[in-house]
Amino acid sequence: MRRVFITLLGACFVLFNSQTRLHAESKNFHVETLQIASDLPQLTLKKFKKLRKRADVQVLDTRSGDIFLQGFVPNSINIGFKGPFDRFITQIFPNKDQKFLLITDLEDKQAVTDHLLKLGYTHIVGVLEGGIATWKNSEIVDSLRNINASEFKKRSDQGHIVDVRTDKEFANGHIDNAMNIPLTDFANFGSTLKKDDAQLYVHCQSGYRSALAVSILSAKGFKYICNIQGGYKALQEEVKENQ
Repeated sequence: MRRVFITLLGACFVLFNSQTRLHAESKNFHVETLQIASDLPQLTLKKFKKLRKRADVQVLDTRSGDIFLQGFVPNSINIGFKGPFDRFITQIFPNKDQKFLLITDLEDKQAVTDHLLKLGYTHIVGVLEGGIATWKNSEIVDSLRNINASEFKKRSDQGHIVDVRTDKEFANGHIDNAMNIPLTDFANFGSTLKKDDAQLYVHCQSGYRSALAVSILSAKGFKYICNIQGGYKALQEEVKENQ
């Protein structure tokens, strides 16, 4: 009986040590993960440009869509931090091992980094020191046309209308002659569109998704892209005002 008691006591001791060790390892991992945010490299323009050339690295710009469209690093993807960021970062980039170079509003730099880490994106290569202003000072930026609903009404017969809302949203109401191409992940979105000379007028419900969508299309080599500000909501209001 005593021997059985000693054996059980020994087993409990081993189990306690194992649990203590696992807790310590978990705590250390948590500390290391948090440390990544505080130690995030602030990249010079030269270093940023070098890393940007790597095929496995994606430039992620988290500024608002309207500001992004005025000037951005070529081939960067816009997912605005002040919006449904969580939903679309995980939808567009489902692989949590994706490597990111960041361009953010200066005041959001730490918040964006911390948020990405909490979502499981731990491969953040660095952030451009000084933000987009640093790039603009010596490099060429891309930009995309961003027109309001009234201007679109004058041009809509000159190209294709691309509605990136969900199938359900589209079924509930849409612009005449619009193509419904729901925003999916980065790899697949735009695969059904042809790269020809036709202008693509892209819209969503209110403007957030369409800015993201046109940034993907631009990164994939589409040249004639135009974003419609305010999306379907603004288009509906324009129709009501002119009835």
